Amino acid sequence: MYTLSQKLTVLVKKTKTELDDQVLSAIKSPLGYLILLQGFYLAIQSLQLSENIWNFVYAIYILAFSFIILFFLFKIIDIIAYYLYREAKKTDSTLDDQLIPLLVKSLRILVVTLGILFILQNKPFDYNITSLLAGLGIGGLAFALAAQNTVSNLFGSITIFSDKPFQLGDWISVGEIEGTVEEVGFRTTRVRQFDQALVTVPNSQFINTGIINYSAMKKRRINFNLGITYGTSTGKIEEAVAGIKKIIEEDEKFDHSFYMVRFTEFGAYSLNIFIYCFTKTTDWAESLAIREELNLKIMRLLEELGIEIAFPSQTIYLKGIKGGN
Repeated sequence: MYTLSQKLTVLVKKTKTELDDQVLSAIKSPLGYLILLQGFYLAIQSLQLSENIWNFVYAIYILAFSFIILFFLFKIIDIIAYYLYREAKKTDSTLDDQLIPLLVKSLRILVVTLGILFILQNKPFDYNITSLLAGLGIGGLAFALAAQNTVSNLFGSITIFSDKPFQLGDWISVGEIEGTVEEVGFRTTRVRQFDQALVTVPNSQFINTGIINYSAMKKRRINFNLGITYGTSTGKIEEAVAGIKKIIEEDEKFDHSFYMVRFTEFGAYSLNIFIYCFTKTTDWAESLAIREELNLKIMRLLEELGIEIAFPSQTIYLKGIKGGN
């Protein structure tokens, strides 16, 4: 003859969802312990025990009952965590993976707190929970006033997890701190700088200071002025501008939707050609390699055209002095 547990196991295996299997697995052990505890309790209740001994037995019963319920709730939290992790894997953001352990830990702390309150309001403690909660409310207000920075950091963490301005591994800059995000907590965020120093940033700083997320860039900018000597003719300048445009247009590593190459100004010691374009890659090392290749191609072009690159210089004119010894 099948037991009730075996019958339920066979029944839930026929369903397509795995949730009922997990719930049944979570119920089995706590329910078995609860039935065993209740049996002992009813058996002892039939005995003629003194009031002191009975109060002691009842206190043990309440403690055991509370631990069994906590055991069951912890298993339910594990099921919730399983589905949260599964949903988090479907998203591109890595912040979800960081948030779930914090939520699970918070749920467990909440369950343990409620369990302690349940134990305190029963024998042998018989503590007035209402007055305790009222005292906690007044004390909590005083604590909140004394811990404004902690509250600000908490709101900062809520902002990070809700708005998702960055995720783990992103290259960010906040204030004077720049590096990659390693860990996000409820109070602080850890950023690894490029000199390998680990900086712990209060989450409140992300509310008060703008965040630059370099990893979210869709392309990288190249922006500089090319100075050529004043002896360059207008025809050569036009050829140089057209040649640089052609270099950018023929290179697939550049974004061709927008770029500028213009002869813009007469500088203090040079004629300046303004070059403004974007690489398709956002990787820093790759963009530097593309920029190096562009610079070399421009230098070859100027050599072919016979154009010299200007450098800071001064020309001194001396007038002849009449008279003298």
